Amino acid sequence: MTIDRIARARARRALHDACRRYLYDPNVTSIDVGFPNREERFDRSSLAIRFHVAEKLYGVALENAALAGATQPLPAQVGEFETDVLVGRYRPRWWTVPGWRSPAATSPRTRRQDPMRGGISVSRQGAYGSGTLGSVVTDRATGRPMLLSNWHVFVADWAARPGVAVYQPGLTDGGTFQDMVGRYARDAMPVNLDAAVAMVTGTRGLSREQLGLGPVRGIAAPEPGMQVVKSGRTTGITQGEITGVDGVAKLRYAGLDRVIRNVATIDPVDGASVVSDAGDSGSLWLDASTDACVALHFAGSNIPERALGMEIGRVLDALGVDLA
Repeated sequence: MTIDRIARARARRALHDACRRYLYDPNVTSIDVGFPNREERFDRSSLAIRFHVAEKLYGVALENAALAGATQPLPAQVGEFETDVLVGRYRPRWWTVPGWRSPAATSPRTRRQDPMRGGISVSRQGAYGSGTLGSVVTDRATGRPMLLSNWHVFVADWAARPGVAVYQPGLTDGGTFQDMVGRYARDAMPVNLDAAVAMVTGTRGLSREQLGLGPVRGIAAPEPGMQVVKSGRTTGITQGEITGVDGVAKLRYAGLDRVIRNVATIDPVDGASVVSDAGDSGSLWLDASTDACVALHFAGSNIPERALGMEIGRVLDALGVDLA
């Protein structure tokens, strides 16, 4: 479905009103504009203001939860747009414990790579975990190459200062101080985007490609109905469909609740396949038809299977970098 600018603007106004009134409801995890889910299928002929909730409540259970201050009834309509309610408990896609769905030890994604490219394991010094290197990018101010991933992959500490070491592969994949490839430089958390960049050390070669996908060909805005693909540390190459845009999501980072904006919601194409898992944080979502980058992956859920990414144009502007 193609949304004209006027309809998108009206939907954003309705979304703003919905966020102002309902975002801080304890049961609401995200609000976006997207396809309503009707009888277990997305209706691609219309748009709705979508409330993602930790738990769907009805009847007496809803009344009791409202009386206890745990939630409030959600409206059937916001402005001219109908509403829909989806279940979604979202967490940053950070890998912490080797085990279930861990990539095989022989996977190129979890091994030392030279040159480095998007889709491989990285982490910061002192954080026992692994995420994904999104891409090599260029600093707009200096023209120097940098590494792009999430704040919770490169920083993950509210007290951190620039200079923290970045490893490839990540610590859970055997990375050590000898695998330092960069140092955290800056992030976009002050503007509610889970993204960060690191200055490279020059000890490895750099490639602008995505492992298994090839080069990224520019950037584009995420749109409902767009078919997308990503290359991630844990699940490798997966495909999905953007079902929601302009979202605002609530997640917990390093002990604090934060709001993340400019969120695109990605669901499985067939309703059953995996789109992402822990360790895929930092992956780039590409338009499957053009290879243009549309979003930076940062969170998701397994039940139901769903991924969240931040609009890449907003991320790049906030960090002052460019994709090649």
